[in-house]
Amino acid sequence: MCTVTSLILTLLIGMASGAEMEHRLSWDLSIQGTTIGKRDLTVKYVKGDIGMRRIIESWTEIDGDAGPIRVQYRQRMTAHAEGRDPAAFQSVIDEGGARREVQGRWSPSAWWVTVNADGRQRTLELPINRIDLSTADLMDPASRLPLSHFEEARILSAETGEVLTGGITQLGTKELDVAGDSVLCNGYAWDSPQGRSEFFYSADGFLVRYTTQMLGIQMEANLSHPPPGGVDDFPVRFGFPEITETNL
Repeated sequence: MCTVTSLILTLLIGMASGAEMEHRLSWDLSIQGTTIGKRDLTVKYVKGDIGMRRIIESWTEIDGDAGPIRVQYRQRMTAHAEGRDPAAFQSVIDEGGARREVQGRWSPSAWWVTVNADGRQRTLELPINRIDLSTADLMDPASRLPLSHFEEARILSAETGEVLTGGITQLGTKELDVAGDSVLCNGYAWDSPQGRSEFFYSADGFLVRYTTQMLGIQMEANLSHPPPGGVDDFPVRFGFPEITETNL
């Protein structure tokens, strides 16, 4: 004999999974030990067609001196990712007054990359095996394309529209201090034609620290607060009403 108990529980779980959740992160950006900027990131989780969809929004602002070079840089990026596909993104950059826009979109048959700079727009259709992931995916804690899956990665830059190829080296585990908390991370190095970049991720996939080349200078980013828990750590936002069993 059936009851409506399981039906009610199923509905509640469905309501909870459809609720919007989000994570907020912020990194301090430094060059040669001097803090010159900040990167803020919001990851929103919403119900998608085939699972949980992530909406990734970031704002990066740099204004400072790196030796004799004055660095002024702003970037706003929005990316959407779902399932095992790479993120689709739109990125708008202002670099010392020079503006450009970069868009990247994956489809089952090709990548579409558009760069709009200096009043000219160029769109390229690239084979799907030409690009593995983009720098937007590197910021996605739920990406199905982590660096651990690659021995060599072809990465599309959401900052320039370039595709760079380089080998991946696993750096092992490392405890990093984040605002007084010790966070165990897995590290990966990516050696591209522009130089070596390193990325350290928490067990839940959050990027804790990274170093990369910018204008020929190594820039370091450190998470300013300990990383949050993963998606599974979100509390259910709905109260459970009293359930009464009724025979059908």
